[in-house]
Amino acid sequence: MATGDSDYYGTLGVNRGASADDIKRAYRRLAREHHPDMNRGSSASEARFKSINEAYEVLGDKKRRRDYDEFGSQWRHADELRAQSRRGFGGGGFRGPGGSGFGPFGGGGFSFSDMFGFGNGGRPQVSVEVEITLEEAFAGVERTVGVSAPSGQQRNIAVKIPVGIADGGTVRVRPSGMGSLDVKVRVREHPEFERVGDDLRSEFKSPLHVPLLGGTARVRTLDSAVDLTIPAGTQNGKTFRLRGKGMPRLQGSGRGDLIAKLSVSLPDPISEEEQKLFTRLKELHERRN
Repeated sequence: MATGDSDYYGTLGVNRGASADDIKRAYRRLAREHHPDMNRGSSASEARFKSINEAYEVLGDKKRRRDYDEFGSQWRHADELRAQSRRGFGGGGFRGPGGSGFGPFGGGGFSFSDMFGFGNGGRPQVSVEVEITLEEAFAGVERTVGVSAPSGQQRNIAVKIPVGIADGGTVRVRPSGMGSLDVKVRVREHPEFERVGDDLRSEFKSPLHVPLLGGTARVRTLDSAVDLTIPAGTQNGKTFRLRGKGMPRLQGSGRGDLIAKLSVSLPDPISEEEQKLFTRLKELHERRN
């Protein structure tokens, strides 16, 4: 989850009125450009990549973006702040990211015990949300969530997120003395892979001569890379199914598949010699047809 006070719109290079599609396109372009696999050893690119993902965690989600536009760096507490305002707690109005004047978070007697329903000493089921990357959903991860116990003490609860969990999945834990806790998992959108069930979809690039003459192309999977055989005469846009290279199946065995789409990469710039060869190829093609 985002923790900084950055200007998320500035991080993605979009204005505050940008559409959801504009934000998504900006995120994908920047994430590819600064991905650690493309900039090995560059700490600056790694830090930039983290900032880009942090910004998209917020602006790529409709509710979080609305909360951020209204409360700025306090967006994570938007629901509590609105509740305070309705009850008259804190004494002040709330302004958006460019303003100030947020009332004191605890003013007027608000507490996380109220938020989670423990103020009356009961043990109701409560819910919190965590966000993970697709890689973390692939490998499994542990997150720590902070909640207030009925005693008022803050407790940190370790939550194990299982391998293969999907976006919107829920993990239920039962902390001692606190009833049950549902942890809803949001899986962040990935710049290279699209998840469809247990399968993954991606696109890989290959120079023109490989699909023309046949050869191999390097295809990145979520946890490694494989050399894929490309038959001669393969058309641009052809998809290949790589069995067992998708997501692990939740509470099951095996993995889904990776459906990889070929994207032909043309030489840039085209040399004079290459231009002559392409012209000759064009003439031969026209004669044949």
